[in-house]
Amino acid sequence: MRSYRVLLLRKFPENPTLGFYRHPKLPSSLLGRTLVRFLHVTSPSDVVAFYYQERLFRSYEVLFTDTHVYDKKAYYPLEDIRGVQRTGSQLKLEISQVGRIVGHTMELASELAAELMERVFELIIQAPKEDAIEKVIQMRAGLNMASVQWLELRDEVLKTIDLLHEKYQEGKLSLLEYEMLREDLLRRLV
Repeated sequence: MRSYRVLLLRKFPENPTLGFYRHPKLPSSLLGRTLVRFLHVTSPSDVVAFYYQERLFRSYEVLFTDTHVYDKKAYYPLEDIRGVQRTGSQLKLEISQVGRIVGHTMELASELAAELMERVFELIIQAPKEDAIEKVIQMRAGLNMASVQWLELRDEVLKTIDLLHEKYQEGKLSLLEYEMLREDLLRRLV
């Protein structure tokens, strides 16, 4: 499971007035009260960031570990979040579960808090997937710089050939023009 610890430590807002806290400045009294409600979080050291606001007869809590987000109703892996929409002080999360998108509504104490939390979720959604990055790093690890540059050139040539083919299909290029341009591009790879 992918860890979002670094992203949360850098980007999660830190504003105790609005109820946003992040490691290492997590108030132990609030964290202790919050952890009692979240049975799946076993240790205070697992908490990277959390949101806590108390209103008359009601409290709002959202807790982040490095891999999951928890609120009063449910918890989800951060890597499964696919979308977020804000309406007033509510956030509607779109979460991928077993190949389909499930909706989850998260209630926050104010519109400003919802806006800040929406930004956090957008950053999580837009974060590059670790497995894709690792795959590219592993593929390029054994290559020298000339080989990497050749692979990048090859990718650009293939994209350009695809664009030329689209122009040919649209009637903007003749078959002869398309073939000549394609051959010229392919000669650059030799």
